[in-house]
Amino acid sequence: MKKIIIGLLVVAAGAGAFYYFNQRTCNKPLQHSLSKELIIGRWKAVAEQSAKDSAQPIYHYEFQQAGTIIHSLNDSAITDSSYYEWSRSNELIWKENAADTIGKIYSIVILTKDSLQIQSKDSTTTLFIKAK
Repeated sequence: MKKIIIGLLVVAAGAGAFYYFNQRTCNKPLQHSLSKELIIGRWKAVAEQSAKDSAQPIYHYEFQQAGTIIHSLNDSAITDSSYYEWSRSNELIWKENAADTIGKIYSIVILTKDSLQIQSKDSTTTLFIKAK
């Protein structure tokens, strides 16, 4: 009976360690080289970790090759623009004006052909999905 209890404790400790280390690595920003071209196109912001309001408006963003971001509220005709550039460490720098020397810096957590997740320095994450 003691062997069964010890075996169960070893299995539980292994499962706990796996879960702990798996959670720590899932939220880390990407460290390897990015395919930066994947960001080009229309994206829809679907979740922001710090915002819990279900009535929050949905913004659409169009990242363009020239470093411009066109954003609109719920596909309305009224648009606004921002600018982005890549840092040397593959971080996304989001600027309000093209002439700005300082912008908000985001780490890329996920960048695939259909999803983009960015994380700010204060650990707020925003998830985008490719808009159709």
